[in-house]
Amino acid sequence: MMIAREYEYLLSKVYCGGMFSQYIMNAGGYLQMQQEYNNLNAFETATGQMEKEYVFRKSFLIIRNYVQQAIKDGLKNFQLEIQADGINKLSYMTGTSNQNFFDKKSLDQIIGMANPVFKQYSLKN
Repeated sequence: MMIAREYEYLLSKVYCGGMFSQYIMNAGGYLQMQQEYNNLNAFETATGQMEKEYVFRKSFLIIRNYVQQAIKDGLKNFQLEIQADGINKLSYMTGTSNQNFFDKKSLDQIIGMANPVFKQYSLKN
């Protein structure tokens, strides 16, 4: 649940309730993806496991894309306020989340690393 709140914090810090719907900005989408991730470990037939993997990847892509876009928009909107080391960290994070990236733990780390950069400068859009 803690990472879900960090996800919510990241998007709200960058967008301040503007561009994204409340469902996306609250932890609901992240929690749905987390539940689908947890379901991957349940014993199933090969077909059932493939379906679970598809459902997880679909929701993971949505959340990953929101996180990646929030970091990019944060960089664009706050580039004058953020120091070079923060810009480098955020740029590295957006580069890390490429097309073949389906690792939830790494996404959680990206969320956890992006928040302190935005929080450090008390940025408000």
